[in-house]
Amino acid sequence: MQGEGSSATNGAQQGPVTIVFFGLGAVGSNLLICLSELAERDEVPVRLVVYTIDPAGARDALFHAESLLARIELIGVADFAPIFALEAPYDAQLGGATLLVNAALPSFNCPIIELASRIGAFTLDLASDMYDEETSRTLTFAQYQHDAAMRDRGVAALINMGISPGITNFLIGDHVHRLHAAGRKGMEIERIDLYLLEDIDADAVIFSWSPAVALDELSQHPLRLENGRMQVLAPFSSARSYAFPHEPAPTRQYPLYQEELLSLHRSFPEIESIGIYTGGSEVELVKALHQLNLLSKSSLPNQPELTVEAVVRAVLPGMKHPRRIEEYLRSGVIRRTHFCAAAEIRVSEAVRNERQTLIETVGLSYLRYHGLLDTPYAGATYIAYPTAVGAAILAWHTLEHARANPGEIRGVVTGEDLARLLPRARIDAVRRDLVAWDIDLFESVRDAGSA
Repeated sequence: MQGEGSSATNGAQQGPVTIVFFGLGAVGSNLLICLSELAERDEVPVRLVVYTIDPAGARDALFHAESLLARIELIGVADFAPIFALEAPYDAQLGGATLLVNAALPSFNCPIIELASRIGAFTLDLASDMYDEETSRTLTFAQYQHDAAMRDRGVAALINMGISPGITNFLIGDHVHRLHAAGRKGMEIERIDLYLLEDIDADAVIFSWSPAVALDELSQHPLRLENGRMQVLAPFSSARSYAFPHEPAPTRQYPLYQEELLSLHRSFPEIESIGIYTGGSEVELVKALHQLNLLSKSSLPNQPELTVEAVVRAVLPGMKHPRRIEEYLRSGVIRRTHFCAAAEIRVSEAVRNERQTLIETVGLSYLRYHGLLDTPYAGATYIAYPTAVGAAILAWHTLEHARANPGEIRGVVTGEDLARLLPRARIDAVRRDLVAWDIDLFESVRDAGSA
């Protein structure tokens, strides 16, 4: 899966990189593996530190990458708070840290960024807490509270990285920035619609994420930006069909409230309509539970302390252990998976004295899930793998550019920001590495009036 060397500079001449992980679960372990592969490919010495409340679980998450364990400083802790406070001996252990990775919970994003601003390190997180009171009220991610402090230190907090958001916003941002740079008179980006497919064909109920996370995301009232105003929609309403590449038939898509919406709206306020949609087997399962009223907050008869939803959450199968996922893949229980993201950017401009509207599509597709067998990534879900690889590739190229150009990338930075801040050679290197790690990219342009 390793691609050809694509670094603009030889990082080996600039000293080692210290990467510190907070937690190490399904995604974090794959992120660590990918960063190690990138560092080896680019001949950059890396020191890896992992703080975890569950050392045995962290070791188990790397069960196909045992060779890495000898190179990792695996430090068991009862609580992350003393680390965030820079108490001894953690202050010495964090000396010279280059990147702090939140591989635990979104609630740790801000404490990790505060720590990074004190020691002068970059940070990386994969998701934000979308449902906390402050974010719901302001429609702004909590990480932005620390933008000024990170700018002052000349480092960056890379937020909401992964495959979507992260790579999706990077691809959208790169396309939008190029449209603006073309300087075509009268050109207008009318809307962006991002369509997500998470589909698995298996003989068992297998969640790609934690079932609790899936229920939380899909049962929320989604938001959609229409003509400059946020619309609140009913769950699983306003459905539409979308034809994804490599799929024999269109997939039903439902509005989703996810980080991409708030991030793109902040980055491109001039675009007045933005929608995020999702569909696939897991979405249809949660939709069925919703329509059967099995996600109701109502209490059970004669048991007021229990809600219908609580009972359903208690009996749903949990996220499968990586060893079980690998077993399902080898035995054929998992027959086919497909993760795909397609962003349609609707652009209008004057052509031959009339208005022409085009739909310019950028996207990615991950179809080679069975290729993970007999690799260090075996046991990852078909969503965890591209999420980890996407985050690792974006973070690595950002770090390598920052090491050669200190202070150029600073503050709170999203995927679409990186598409503006990184030079063209780095953007192209990111794209090549995504393909090298089995994530295909696609682009197309069609007339909006065509089928």
